[in-house]
Amino acid sequence: MTTTPDLSGRRALVTGAAHRTGRALALALARAGADVAVHYGSSQAEAESAAAEIEALGRRALPFSADLTDAAATASAFAAAIETLGGLDVLVNNVGTIVWKPLDALSTEDWQTCLGGTLYATLHASQASLSALRASGRGRIVNILDADADSTAPVPFATAYKIGKRGTYTLTKTMAVTEAPHGVTVNAVSPGTLEDSPTKPDLEKIPAGRWGTYEDINQAVLYLASDAACYVSGAHLKVSGGYLV
Repeated sequence: MTTTPDLSGRRALVTGAAHRTGRALALALARAGADVAVHYGSSQAEAESAAAEIEALGRRALPFSADLTDAAATASAFAAAIETLGGLDVLVNNVGTIVWKPLDALSTEDWQTCLGGTLYATLHASQASLSALRASGRGRIVNILDADADSTAPVPFATAYKIGKRGTYTLTKTMAVTEAPHGVTVNAVSPGTLEDSPTKPDLEKIPAGRWGTYEDINQAVLYLASDAACYVSGAHLKVSGGYLV
């Protein structure tokens, strides 16, 4: 049995919200009472569909596009979106870009794609949101990482992506310290293997005996976005059923 925190009156922004986890999170925030800015990269139709679902729930929705690898473009697009929302209380950094190649096959462009679409995307979105989050008085940043983002184990077939996620893990911890005096909490939620994950380990490797669901991730993010987590910052919450702990 789950309960949904009351986020009525909050303004949220979710990056990469046109598909999968980001879309589920945007809808969960709306069901909890928040108005939501739905960020997308190129999936305009899907983002507009998600926005329509949010509006059907009686909340305001704003689909908008921004290249999060470009700091200036991110700042401009976020400023416009935040102004339209009338402020910002919750930022969910969901965007992450993966390239599955062995280390010796990764090109300079692959490294730029993974680091830019993961670490830099989170950094740029956070920087573009900080002023509004500080002004909120109850600002929240939740970064979506990976169940092994805190690991130093080698990952020969996803090295650039994993380094991007590990860098974002360090960024989360650092910002938790630097933003605490401004009343902004910064935490991370790390999903394990979900039901629709494109690649899965053998199920017997999952201690809980099942794949994760979007609702599992939603509940963790909603908690961290709520008043109940006002003194929680720098946390890395693994939602993995005991996998990769």
